[in-house]
Amino acid sequence: MISTDKKPTSAAQKRRVVKEICRLREEVEDLMDYLDLLEARAKNKGKRTYTTDEVRTELGLPSR
Repeated sequence: MISTDKKPTSAAQKRRVVKEICRLREEVEDLMDYLDLLEARAKNKGKRTYTTDEVRTELGLPSR
């Protein structure tokens, strides 16, 4: 864990901090996507679901 009391002084420390911030941002984005998925599932509970092949057929896309 990076302490918030001290500011990074070396270029290597700054790179590590930037890398950690990027990693945390990606993790937050993944968690937000997962939350969106859970909310959509709750909203659509009990409604009909479709397989990937059914959607591909309906859209006229080739099956895999």
